[in-house]
Amino acid sequence: MHDIDAYWQDGLPNIEGWVNERWLPHLKLIDQVQNDLGIAGHVAEIGVFHGKLLIALAHLAQPGGKVTAIDVFDDQLRNIDGAGVGSLEQLQANIQSYGPDHKVSYAFIKNDSTALTCAEKVDLVRNRGPFRLFSVDGCHTAEHTLSDLLTAQDCLAPGGVVLLDDVFQPHWPGVTEAVALFHGRCVPRIKPFLYCAHKMFFAGHGWHADFLRACTDRFGRQADAKMTEMFGHRVLSIFP
Repeated sequence: MHDIDAYWQDGLPNIEGWVNERWLPHLKLIDQVQNDLGIAGHVAEIGVFHGKLLIALAHLAQPGGKVTAIDVFDDQLRNIDGAGVGSLEQLQANIQSYGPDHKVSYAFIKNDSTALTCAEKVDLVRNRGPFRLFSVDGCHTAEHTLSDLLTAQDCLAPGGVVLLDDVFQPHWPGVTEAVALFHGRCVPRIKPFLYCAHKMFFAGHGWHADFLRACTDRFGRQADAKMTEMFGHRVLSIFP
């Protein structure tokens, strides 16, 4: 059994948080494509809550890899949208109980992600990155999400993938607004290739075709899959 499979079965149900069980094969396929292409890097997440997804990503990290959590944690005055009252102590306990057996290095950065300076982002990449998998699930306002997308893009390793949660989620319209702003006002170096259960997956322009092809080969014949276009890019959409 794959390391992440055991966690998905025995650890995921015991951690408070919001992770759709349908994402497992997508995460495994992305990991496989990256390994096949020799894509290296580390793991990060903005907005970790109690680590439900972060720990899953840690199970995909290479031995000796780095896993970085960026969150306001217990500083709830900065939790503007109230999307989960996080606890660093609970996160660390969950990592202790359900984290991978192989050794990885964890770092916990307590900060509002929009307050990261350019110098701090450079240090983040130098000391903890670049990142092969970067999940964005922080504050769900348009301003915060756009800032976090830009941070993830800037810190990504060549061939890395950004995972953005709550896209087209009617309870969190700011996320979808941020994706539109990202494509309309910025110069994106990443573009979406897969959408499933409100999670959108992005890769750099040079790797988009590789990930899209792999997803289409693996999932494209499912009854709930459709090749479509989102924000000007071809995306395999799996819905509902």
